[in-house]
Amino acid sequence: MRDNLLLDRHRADEVDDILGDLVEVYLDAHSGDGEFYNESRYRQQLAGHIKVPGWELVTARIDGRLVGYAYGFPLPAGSRWWNGIEEPYPAGFTQEDGRRTFALSELLVRPAWQRQGIARALHDELVDARPESRMTLLARPDNAPAQTAYRSWGWHRVTRLRPAWANAPLFDVLILERR
Repeated sequence: MRDNLLLDRHRADEVDDILGDLVEVYLDAHSGDGEFYNESRYRQQLAGHIKVPGWELVTARIDGRLVGYAYGFPLPAGSRWWNGIEEPYPAGFTQEDGRRTFALSELLVRPAWQRQGIARALHDELVDARPESRMTLLARPDNAPAQTAYRSWGWHRVTRLRPAWANAPLFDVLILERR
């Protein structure tokens, strides 16, 4: 881990000031990943996610430059998060109440700063402070570095899911049980 890494928490009402930087990091981290990873769709996704009660963002800066971030939110009752899930999955798996599951929606680090412990620092800063009993995230099956990292951090695959977004890839549904 870098000595000059600064992690900072942000509320939804603080995002306007850094929105352009968040989008830039997203596009940099997903450069070459396909048409699903575009600015318009991501801005729409982020605008929707920010409105969810309990949304949290942790940013990582090195020498003042945003190099990565992680954000997520608790899944409310009736959440659309699970739309597109493939069977089989355990009974009651998709039932939410706003306190059971925290969705780690994005964990991004610019390519030039990857493999330096920044993603792990962001992950731990965001996840460790959450009260929910489990965490979930979606990871592309072909993203070997992410899959390897998540498994080493205690996550396990349950099933797959394809979001309703146009051109959305098929994702592995990963879970981290906390208690």
